Amino acid sequence: MRTGVKQYLAGLVLLFLSTLFIPQAVSEFARADSSGRPVPADAPVLLAVGLVIVLAAAACIGWGYWLTHRRGAPRTRNPEDDPDEPLLRPGYDPGPSAQDSWREHPLRRPDRGGDGRP
Repeated sequence: MRTGVKQYLAGLVLLFLSTLFIPQAVSEFARADSSGRPVPADAPVLLAVGLVIVLAAAACIGWGYWLTHRRGAPRTRNPEDDPDEPLLRPGYDPGPSAQDSWREHPLRRPDRGGDGRP
């Protein structure tokens, strides 16, 4: 695997795991508030465990980011910088202009006189 991918995956798994704790705790707090009953004893524990897991996930994702970018972000390559890429490939050229019309027929000389004769 590439550098840092394991950390990204571990962070994502931890974020998923936190969804098992935080929504339950929030639901318990909301139910207690709406019904006027006291908050169950396990709700703060669930919330604390969920928040610790979220912080661990953030640390894993940050560690993965640091591993992949510690030497600077990889430069994106421009197709024009590639010496093997032909510049006249469709989609890369700037488009035909009046001066480039001779490229349609490379063996024919450009029209210089304007009267239709070469």
